[in-house]
Amino acid sequence: MGHMKSSNPLGTLEKCVQILTLFADSPVLQVSEIAEKMGQPRSTAYRYVAALRAHLLIEEASDGPGYRLGPKILELAATMSRRPLREVAKPYLERIGRETGETIILCGFRDHVGICLEKVEGHHALRVSYELGDTYPLHASATGKAIIAYLEPKERRQIIEAVGLDAFTDATITDPDALEQEIDKIRENGYSESHGEAIEGTRGIAVPIFSFSGRIVASIGAAVPQHRGEGEDRSLLIHLLTEAAEQITRKLTTQEIRSTQTKAFQRS
Repeated sequence: MGHMKSSNPLGTLEKCVQILTLFADSPVLQVSEIAEKMGQPRSTAYRYVAALRAHLLIEEASDGPGYRLGPKILELAATMSRRPLREVAKPYLERIGRETGETIILCGFRDHVGICLEKVEGHHALRVSYELGDTYPLHASATGKAIIAYLEPKERRQIIEAVGLDAFTDATITDPDALEQEIDKIRENGYSESHGEAIEGTRGIAVPIFSFSGRIVASIGAAVPQHRGEGEDRSLLIHLLTEAAEQITRKLTTQEIRSTQTKAFQRS
C-alpha cells in the first residue's frame, strides 16, 4: 500500500503537495474532507493519502478519525529552524571586527586539526589573515588550544599520538606535560592565548563554543600583531570574544532544545 502508478508523476506530486497545504487550515482531516476540498473522488484522494502516509508525511490522528501532519514534516520543519553554526556565529564575528578592526575567525575541528570555518577580515593595514578552509595544528594557536583544552583526555592523547606536537617557532609548545599545564590554565580562565607559537610576532586570543550537551564544537578568536594584543586591546578582545562565545553557545543550545522538543512531540 502507498505506491501509485501514474502516467503523470508531476501531477501526482502536485496533488500531494496540495493535500499537505490543506492542513494549514485544518490540523486534522478525514479522507472525505480531503476529497471534497480537492474536488476528487474519495477513492482517488485515498490513494494520495496512502502515498503521503507511506512516506511519513501524514499519519493517523491519535485523538479521533482522520489524519494529521506526520513526523517527517515536523522533522523537516525542525531542520529549517536549526541554523548552521557559521550562520549563527557570523553576526558576532562582524560585530567584534567592527569594534576592534581585527581579523576574527570561527575555528572548527576536523581530523585532528583546526579548520577556519568563517572569518571577518580586519581593516588594519598590518593584520593576520586567514582563508576559509585553512587548517592548522590545535596545539599551536589560540583557537586550536581553546578546542583541545575541552576535549576528553583520551581524545587529546589520540591527537598527540596521531599528529605530534611539531614546532613552528621557538615558542611552540612541544612537550605534552607543558601542554597539559597550558590546558589547565585555559580551563581556569575560560579563554586561551598564544604568543607567537605559530607565527612569530603575533598574539592570539580565543574562547570555546559548546553544544547543548556541553561538547566543544568550535572556538571564536582573534589573531593580531603582538603590539595590538596587549593592555587595553587585549582586555577588550577577551571581553568581546567571551561575550560572543557565550551568546553563540546559548543560541545553539536553544536550537537543540527546540529540536528535542519537536522529536518528543513526534513520538507522542
